[in-house]
Amino acid sequence: MRARVLVSVAVAATIALGATGCEFMSPAQTTEIKQITDGVNVSTGKIDVRNALLIADDADGARFVGTLVNNSEKGDITLSIEVGGDTQTVTVPANTHIDLGAAAAPTAQATAPTETGDETTQGTKAGKSEDVVFDDADTKPGSLVKVYFSYSGAEGVSASVPVLTSAQEEYATLAPTSTPEPTGEATLPVETPAATPTDAATQDAGQ
Repeated sequence: MRARVLVSVAVAATIALGATGCEFMSPAQTTEIKQITDGVNVSTGKIDVRNALLIADDADGARFVGTLVNNSEKGDITLSIEVGGDTQTVTVPANTHIDLGAAAAPTAQATAPTETGDETTQGTKAGKSEDVVFDDADTKPGSLVKVYFSYSGAEGVSASVPVLTSAQEEYATLAPTSTPEPTGEATLPVETPAATPTDAATQDAGQ
């Protein structure tokens, strides 16, 4: 009986030591935290698409927001972005990143480096921001919309991009706005009648 007790104690100690060792060797979860963004990240060929999302307050069109990174050392790339049959193109110069949507709201895009695997966009130049709006895309707020990215010489890639509204402060000015139609008829200028000579002036002219 005593031998059995000793064996049980030894087994329990071994299990406890093994569990403690596993916990000790496991990396802390806090060191593996990654940056959380509203959009999605995809890559096609030499182009990285970072934090891609659509801003729309209704289903009749949306603005594309995100960062395009051309990792090629030489050669501009014209990227096609397709949403529901509506296609827009953006030319990204070599070794350059472009913040789409920043033209409409300069403070909406973060200037911090964007992660691309083990690299960042710090080494790329900042290109001119562009405004990319899809007028004919069916983009229901709160949904995920399939967006297709492609360019000549590379295999295209699709991603389910979230559709957010301008209700959030950082996207307040990014929803597409339609050109206001004129209301009412134009007002014609009113002619002022010529002044008539007074009686006194008439009398003076007769003398």
